[in-house]
Amino acid sequence: MSDPAWHHLPQDPRSFFELPEAFDRRDLKRAYGKLIRQFKPETHPQEFQRIRAAYEQLENAERYGRNQAASQSAADAWKPTDSPNPSSTVDPKPTRERPPATLSPVDEAIANPRESYLRLSQKHSRSPLEYYILAVLSDLLEKPDKTAPQRHTLFLKWLLDGLQEHPLEPGLVSLVAGTLRGDIPDQQIETLLPKIAATIRSSLFYRLTEPLWERLLNDQPFKTFEILIQECESHLPKADPRARLAFFLRILRTAIWQAPLEWTRAHIETISRQAADLDESMHNDLEFIELLHSYLSSAKASDAVLPARATMESFLRTYCTGDGPAATAEMARCLDEIARNAHGVREAFPTPQNRDDHSLFLLMMMATSDLAETTGLIAPDPDDSKNNRQAVSCLRDLKSTLQDIVNRVSWIESKYKWIPFAGMYLVFGIIFSMAWVLLLMALDQTGASPGSSAVAVILLIGGLLVFPVFYFWWFFPRYLANRTENARQKYFATCYEKRWRGRLFRYVQSCGESPSGSLTRLNEAAAFHGDSEWMNLVLSFCHGDLGLLIFARAQLFVG
Repeated sequence: MSDPAWHHLPQDPRSFFELPEAFDRRDLKRAYGKLIRQFKPETHPQEFQRIRAAYEQLENAERYGRNQAASQSAADAWKPTDSPNPSSTVDPKPTRERPPATLSPVDEAIANPRESYLRLSQKHSRSPLEYYILAVLSDLLEKPDKTAPQRHTLFLKWLLDGLQEHPLEPGLVSLVAGTLRGDIPDQQIETLLPKIAATIRSSLFYRLTEPLWERLLNDQPFKTFEILIQECESHLPKADPRARLAFFLRILRTAIWQAPLEWTRAHIETISRQAADLDESMHNDLEFIELLHSYLSSAKASDAVLPARATMESFLRTYCTGDGPAATAEMARCLDEIARNAHGVREAFPTPQNRDDHSLFLLMMMATSDLAETTGLIAPDPDDSKNNRQAVSCLRDLKSTLQDIVNRVSWIESKYKWIPFAGMYLVFGIIFSMAWVLLLMALDQTGASPGSSAVAVILLIGGLLVFPVFYFWWFFPRYLANRTENARQKYFATCYEKRWRGRLFRYVQSCGESPSGSLTRLNEAAAFHGDSEWMNLVLSFCHGDLGLLIFARAQLFVG
């Protein structure tokens, strides 16, 4: 595998990921996952950090709109444009003396840092590059005491002042975003956020401060976040709804774990009313939030007692609130624990199910899919020959129960179809025969013609034939067919739980591939051996077994 084009970073992350001009977040995730599989954080930490920073830069640009999250770096944005081009400035009349070259602002700051800092700080209007120089020099020269602002705060102040004078300047935006992402102590977030809002006064505030809000939600009570976001939004215009939507779609994933359900529901409804402003990826984000809200609203306290469900909830919480290699490692640990706890998963998802677990199932599917795309945390391709042998072995074990099942199903059909028919036919025959005998006696007493006896015989035969027609065409379909089918399905469900389910869990655990892949392989083995009809019955229960499907998906992340 060839090395990526590192020279494109940080100024051109799109070319680094080899993305087309009109890429979307799905394309970005695939390209990112491909590189992460090559440069894992535990073996290539420096390369991983560079790739992650480039991914976040483009991902933010897609979520907030590329006009708000320009991908230029400070170094690229401030390339000198007025410097002479050596190839086009050949002096036809060279002179013996040249005037001394004027130092660039950067060279001057390096040669005379203190004088340069004093001169630039006294100017009323500055270029973006001069604001950056002031920020760097303040970090170098200012010695904070107990009452003075911290150096990184003064560094950030100059950058924010620069954004106030030069809104959306790409170099300054990149520098502020990088500073807020990693250089702000937790204890200063609460005081810093209102200052940033009052300084920037634009929807850019949402994109730049998103990491700070996530840290605040993880470290402080939700009430602190609620009060602070209201204060900050009072400084911001409401002209760019997309930025606010993108912000709350991301921040809700963290806030939902401690916010009141009513607060979450109100914000979901607000976002849903603006669905016309959402792109496909944002619609997927909204669907995830709605499912998570549904799950947390319906989750019972007793569910937390079940270890497998508690592990799944821990995985989802880390997926929503964590970031970086530590969060990835914790999610991998949770999936590994799920993948090795077949008994716990079966206990957490009993069959038949007495509750609706589809929200949890869909959340696990969406989160694991995204994790596989954005981290490369997935097992190698399965061994087809080994898995084919496992499918045949599983098929053989399942088929060994077939004769007992056929006998039991025959008994169920006899119980609800033929035994009632025989009993009712016997009663009907007795009553009808008695009525027929009475009819003959009446005919004898009245001296009926000999032909009347033939008519009576025809009535007897017709009456005995009418009842089966009546029973099978009307009575059984109307009153007994549903009971027969329900009893049959109840028995099949019992068979699945007691005879088939444990073997299928062992099968998907041995395969280590996706749920659809392992079940398709089993179906193909059944078709090859001519057992498709009854295997379709087994697979119909497999596709409704949410525990089995989650367990099979977790196998992809083992190893």
